[in-house]
Amino acid sequence: MPSRALNGRDPQKGKIGFSAARGFTFIEMMVVIAVIAIITSLALPSYRTIIEKRQVTSGAEQLGAFLSAVQMEAVKRSENIAVDYTRTDAENWCVGITIGLTACDCTETDTTQTDYCQIDGQARIFNETNLNYPGVMNAMNGDGEFVFDPARGLVYNDSGLAAYDSAEMELLSEDGTYALNVQISATGRVKYCSDSADKQVPGYDVCAN
Repeated sequence: MPSRALNGRDPQKGKIGFSAARGFTFIEMMVVIAVIAIITSLALPSYRTIIEKRQVTSGAEQLGAFLSAVQMEAVKRSENIAVDYTRTDAENWCVGITIGLTACDCTETDTTQTDYCQIDGQARIFNETNLNYPGVMNAMNGDGEFVFDPARGLVYNDSGLAAYDSAEMELLSEDGTYALNVQISATGRVKYCSDSADKQVPGYDVCAN
């Protein structure tokens, strides 16, 4: 049987023997780039919203956890713990604690001074450097001092536990979209709420008037 001549052309290739598969044309590449740009432009606002929410919720939770720990420490030690808090601007604020009825000064940096915030020789100050997202402390409302009672963890003023006290601290996201308050009530309860409906963080109630 006569042998059949071999055809050197690949049946998967074109008439001249080159692959029929082609790369992207310039127009196709431009279409892909345009689609990516559209998807990115839609995704960025959503991502930014997530970051804005996280700025205030993370800061509020960190601050609230610190204050709750101070309350528990007062009960555990069976000693009064005085809390001092102050704010100059979003990046200059602090909360400091010490044993007793007389509050320390959380802005004091000299460890040898009697008003330095410390317990058992250790600095006990919570400030901007402790936050995962700095620059969000918008306001601190109250007289700047209060005392955790060791018996029940109640909050009193600093005048010999003569009256109940409270405090409120507001954190505001970078673009002002979201606000979240940390409230310390007379019962020592730490509560999180948004100051107004227009800045409400989903999942948190609007603060009661």
